[in-house]
Amino acid sequence: MDLEVGQLVKSLSGRDKGKLYLVIGFAGDRVLLADGRSRKVKNPKKKNSKHLQPYRVVRDEIKERFRQGDLEDTVIRNILKSLLAEADENHHYPCLESSSSNGG
Repeated sequence: MDLEVGQLVKSLSGRDKGKLYLVIGFAGDRVLLADGRSRKVKNPKKKNSKHLQPYRVVRDEIKERFRQGDLEDTVIRNILKSLLAEADENHHYPCLESSSSNGG
């Protein structure tokens, strides 16, 4: 699956293994990731797409703000927080279901 700006992903390797991020851009063969806390918009994590688990969640708000140059860390934090709260409330994690059928 191709990744896109605004998509939810999980790191599969490295010191940040298991951490959730939103895709905020691309730099060559690397994906630029932010969580609004340890990895901010001004200093995104650069990661090989092979080391990411993509999810079916894509936030158009991130795409639009990125296009406008108006993407802020608080927006990313709030989106990640709402996705996790929604999943906890329902005891079902559709936002954390893999977008690939083979799980990786």
